[in-house]
Amino acid sequence: MKKLILSFIVLFGANAWAAGDAGCGLGSMVISKNTKLLQLFAMTTNNTTLTQPFGITSGTSGCNAHGLVMAEKEVQYFVEVNQEDLSREMAQGHGEKLATLAQMKGCRNEASQKAFGTFTQSSYESIIPAANTTASDLVQNLNRELATQGDLNTMCHGS
Repeated sequence: MKKLILSFIVLFGANAWAAGDAGCGLGSMVISKNTKLLQLFAMTTNNTTLTQPFGITSGTSGCNAHGLVMAEKEVQYFVEVNQEDLSREMAQGHGEKLATLAQMKGCRNEASQKAFGTFTQSSYESIIPAANTTASDLVQNLNRELATQGDLNTMCHGS
């Protein structure tokens, strides 16, 4: 039995096992409990029926391109392309690209964007600790610092 399970993991992708989530597709719609064994069966179902690739391309079976992972990829790309301007605008606490980043992080209205700018300005040294901070590190530092900002998170996400 262990060899069979191991074969499934190798054959159908160890990444989903490690993540503990089958994602979207028929398997995840039918099997929603998040235990490793059940998620393995959900992943196997997705791979054998090909509903996950179809769902990803068509936006069906619980799949969409606007989930949290996709949003973070968009933020990462935006920061990579605009890092120099963002660094300057974060230090100033305002700017067009910083307002766009604030929107990407859920701050949709003017008040929340202004609060986001104030936050990035006051947390600048934690977000960008060195001149050679990479875009990836910037996003990671921003997310870490942002997680400590309860009032700002409430303003931006309404939770």
